[in-house]
Amino acid sequence: MALDPAPRVVVLGAGFAGLRAVRRLGHARVATLWVDARNYHCFLPLLYQVATAGLEPQDIAYPARSILRRLPVVDFQLARVVGADPGAQRLRTTTGEHIPYSHLIVATGGAAEDFGIPGARDATFRLYDLEDARALRNHVLRICECATTEVRATERAALLTFVIVGGGATGVETAGALAEFRRHVVPRDYRAFEASAMRIVLVEAGPELLPPFPPVLRARARRDLEAFGVEVRTGTRVSRITPVGVELAGGAHIPTHTAIWAAGIRAAPVAADLGFPTGRSGRLLVEPTLQIPGQPRVFAAGDVALVAGQERLPQVAQVAIQQGEHAAENVLRVLRGEGLLDFQYRDKGALATIGRSRAVAAIRGLEFAGRPAWWVWLVIHLVMLIGFRNRLVVLVNWAWNYFTYDRGLRAIVGAEHETSEDGEQARAAGGPG
Repeated sequence: MALDPAPRVVVLGAGFAGLRAVRRLGHARVATLWVDARNYHCFLPLLYQVATAGLEPQDIAYPARSILRRLPVVDFQLARVVGADPGAQRLRTTTGEHIPYSHLIVATGGAAEDFGIPGARDATFRLYDLEDARALRNHVLRICECATTEVRATERAALLTFVIVGGGATGVETAGALAEFRRHVVPRDYRAFEASAMRIVLVEAGPELLPPFPPVLRARARRDLEAFGVEVRTGTRVSRITPVGVELAGGAHIPTHTAIWAAGIRAAPVAADLGFPTGRSGRLLVEPTLQIPGQPRVFAAGDVALVAGQERLPQVAQVAIQQGEHAAENVLRVLRGEGLLDFQYRDKGALATIGRSRAVAAIRGLEFAGRPAWWVWLVIHLVMLIGFRNRLVVLVNWAWNYFTYDRGLRAIVGAEHETSEDGEQARAAGGPG
């Protein structure tokens, strides 16, 4: 079936929301153009495993065009959108090209929210896309290599101190993965220093870790992290971050060359360039139908959308998935001349893994932890991955890690070319590259 040269619907963004919207529209045989600056969908919940050498980058990425093989009415365009003309119903790209649309779904995802803290943007590593994870992975491995030859005790201590800012799922899972790395990789690969010399500090401004979870599971997660040797500091605010340390409110200073920012999320920068009204954290203001006010042909979904009356919805994959499907369904209803439906989030539960055989889960009123929660976490994440090959490779990697106590390939790949944003970020964070 030939594609319409001017697609009716444009879906901007290849994250969870964009993927689900494209699939819904494609199955309904509506001519659609999928646009993103990267040609793949990335499974963001496993970025921290790439960053800690548990998985390879390609294990959690799947080409957009491969996803569309069974959706002949959907095409993909690799483009970076930098603006929009709502009146003319078209998007503008970095090359000056204009992409027309009759209906638009904005699903451009999120980026790090720095809360105005000095250094949070320039002196930290983040985990919001595959390039972030690769840069952090290379940095961690370089840090360990440098520590093997560093003779100054204070400098070695700073090199081997890792500070994670933010006690949500990303922060907790990253801290747990680093603890696993320290426990199983360092004694084998880096015999020049003791594993105990590697210090992992998790800092959370709120009173507890994992705020969306029930209190019992929050306490369990903290106990598990501390059992792995992670220093957990709740009720502690960060006041400043530099390439050589993290300063805490009250004057305490933690010397480190590695600060990992997992403290908040805002809309991706492109959201502010589209000319639509924005609210908190740069997110697009949308009505309960996910329509942008005054723009009946434009919808937004996922981390970029701030839904009227539902402003406290968590910015997690399940919300993005449900909103992407809902936005697409409402576009279909517009095309059929039917009334639109308000979005209602269906909470399917929350999961977080702390380390080997340790996790917490709250699913449909059930609360459990330890090995059962860990197995549930493994199965759900395998099922959610796109593509049989990705599922098989990840399963084999996890099985290898489980039975051999070893992590993935620990090669510093691409470091010699890191003169772009990734390299600048690594050097700003104190890396020896």
